[in-house]
Amino acid sequence: MVRISLIIAIVAGIAALAVSQLKVAENIKTLTGERDKYKEDSERFQQEASKAKKEAKDAAAAADKARKDLETARTDLAAASEKADQQEKRANELAARLDKTTLERNDAQTRLAAWLALGRSIEELRATMVENKKLGGDNDALNKENKFLARTLKQTKSQLDLLTGAKTKVELPPELKGKVVAVDPKYEFVVLDIGLDDGVLTLGEMLVNRSGKLVAKVRILTAEPHRSVANVLADWKQGEIMEGDVVLVGL
Repeated sequence: MVRISLIIAIVAGIAALAVSQLKVAENIKTLTGERDKYKEDSERFQQEASKAKKEAKDAAAAADKARKDLETARTDLAAASEKADQQEKRANELAARLDKTTLERNDAQTRLAAWLALGRSIEELRATMVENKKLGGDNDALNKENKFLARTLKQTKSQLDLLTGAKTKVELPPELKGKVVAVDPKYEFVVLDIGLDDGVLTLGEMLVNRSGKLVAKVRILTAEPHRSVANVLADWKQGEIMEGDVVLVGL
């Protein structure tokens, strides 16, 4: 009886072990399947992530290219607009010149028609134009000569007034003003940037000023159309005269 019980126990143990092994095998099979599925899911996820990363990179590159293309298009548009503005400005200038030329041509034709209506020839018209040009040159020469004579007369009159005692000093234009352009401290004279055309007269006296302060007084020795030389008056010298000092007419 004991033997039979022992056999039964052994058989039961073997059966239990077999059942346990079956469950373990099933668990191993389940875990193996889950592992394989996880591995497949992981590989698929990595592939999808790589694909998404590549797509994002491609999208970024496309966006950068689009941005650069847009900047290039804007630059080209600005250059084209500037060129169009320049061409429009040039066209307007040409149109204005054409209008001016047309008016001058029409005026010339009108004058020519009037001249021809008087029964004059083209040769006479040319001769008249040459004569008018010559007269214009003669007129300019006369104006220069008159200007020179007027300066000489004014200078002579001022010296005559001094000699006759009519005046005690040469009167210069009150608004006369200039600058010292050269100084000779050894011989005590200066060169001024004003002359006869500005109203300077020989023996006229002017004050030398620097920053609102009196530096000296000078007397005009010689005068040219746009330059004059003056002596420094020792009694009026307050300091050394420098280039750039202002000279003006005193009271």
